[in-house]
Amino acid sequence: MPGNARGNVVARRRRMSAAEVRSLMIDAGRQSVWNAGLTLDLNDSHFDDLIRNAAVPRSSVFRIWQTKADYLVDLFETLGGASGGAGGSLFPDQVAKTEVFAGADKLIEKFEGDANTSQGRRALLEEAVRTGVASYQATIAAPSEWQTYAQMMISSPMLTDLPDGLRIADTHVQTERSTVIAQLAERYQAIFENAFGLKPRNPQVQYEHFVIAGASVVEGFAARLILAKAANQDADTATPTLENLAGQTVPFVGADGKERQWLPAAIAYLGVIDAYFEAK
Repeated sequence: MPGNARGNVVARRRRMSAAEVRSLMIDAGRQSVWNAGLTLDLNDSHFDDLIRNAAVPRSSVFRIWQTKADYLVDLFETLGGASGGAGGSLFPDQVAKTEVFAGADKLIEKFEGDANTSQGRRALLEEAVRTGVASYQATIAAPSEWQTYAQMMISSPMLTDLPDGLRIADTHVQTERSTVIAQLAERYQAIFENAFGLKPRNPQVQYEHFVIAGASVVEGFAARLILAKAANQDADTATPTLENLAGQTVPFVGADGKERQWLPAAIAYLGVIDAYFEAK
């Protein structure tokens, strides 16, 4: 019986198609990047762990990818692209759910002020920024699809000396420019002009510039919050701590004269908007 059972397991593994093996290995790599960051040199023990986690025959893996570098290129190219592998789109779909103005439509519907006045539109803008940045920063600071994508973006230039490794950087550029930045720019233009009554101060400065500038502000604060949370509690003895500087709210009086709690990142984001846009 034990021998037959073992034979059945082997038979099942042999019946696994190349497409199934690839899908399971891509998912295992995706989970590795998401959880802990992928070891870029894919040392033997780490690669063996990936194969074991994927529960696929080692021989089948090397029939698909001749080298570990080939697997790494395929993994990064797949996860960085629009399809995102078996787990779905890694970043473009996620950003639509978490970007600063993801909840703006609902906020506009529930807004109790007068959106037909400049003061009312300003109050609406401020509340959208205050709540939107808080939600976006919280998403970034927690283990998320964004952290996975950010790790890949940072790592891809180091891989360009691998066989076909330049494709990784190409994929990330195409995804970031065409799928993320362009789509957000189109959405922001509609919201800023129709809901907030804003236009660019400088016609030469495009909405794409603002997308990059605004995201960099929030991501910069979030990155420092991630760093602070990852360190030992006694590592930061300054007052206030880095975690407090990046993640603690402060009082801020808005256009409606009311004081609310704002993240510093939200105040900075509002400053970027004021630098880029003015009332129509």
